[in-house]
Amino acid sequence: MTEPAAPPAYGTTDPAASPAYGTTEPVGPPAYGTEPAVPSAYGTDGPSPPPIYGTVAKDSSADRAAVRAFRPRRVVPSVITAILMTLLGLLLALEVISALLGRPLRLVPYDRMLSWAASTPWNDPRVMAGAGLAGLLGLLLVLLAIVPGRPTLIPVRTGDKDLAIGMQRRGFARSLAHAAEQVQGIEHARVRLRGKAVHVAADSGMRDTRGLADAVREAVNLRITALSPVWKYPVRVYLRGK
Repeated sequence: MTEPAAPPAYGTTDPAASPAYGTTEPVGPPAYGTEPAVPSAYGTDGPSPPPIYGTVAKDSSADRAAVRAFRPRRVVPSVITAILMTLLGLLLALEVISALLGRPLRLVPYDRMLSWAASTPWNDPRVMAGAGLAGLLGLLLVLLAIVPGRPTLIPVRTGDKDLAIGMQRRGFARSLAHAAEQVQGIEHARVRLRGKAVHVAADSGMRDTRGLADAVREAVNLRITALSPVWKYPVRVYLRGK
């Protein structure tokens, strides 16, 4: 006659006790002194990042068309130049018409200007200063016409040169700030666009912020890739911990 087997002690697992349900061996706590897990943009559990939707293949002609579509029109310099040219043309027309009618208005003192110009050499400081000022004004107008200004909208890559889509700078910055705030350990994030660079100022309640700045940079870069802007935006992260 055999003795019955002793019941298992409380808190232990018997692999043969419940074969229908299966048992798992408990995982012990990590040894003290081991390196903590580096935070990632999606938490410390390490799930794979979500797929990026909305990315569009690069098309140079479509990108150039989108940039031209949202290039600022230089309205203020154009209006000022048009007003000045109109006033100058109106003044000349009045002087010529009044002289032809035999009653010159003489709004501009031509006689004194002619006598001063005839008696003043070209190397006179006043002549040089006036010529330099006129040249600077002309150069400024040329630069305003050639150099592109700051666009009001950020062109988005569409892959079609006949389709131009733009995002507001404020909305673009808010989307990137929201992506930074999704990183585990980030309480608040602010994003500023300076030229074609993204500056992220993030606040964290953690004392140990090792690897957190890289996680924020990764999350923001993923959001930029998903939005597909035409220009490249390097990301600079400024992290402030406890």
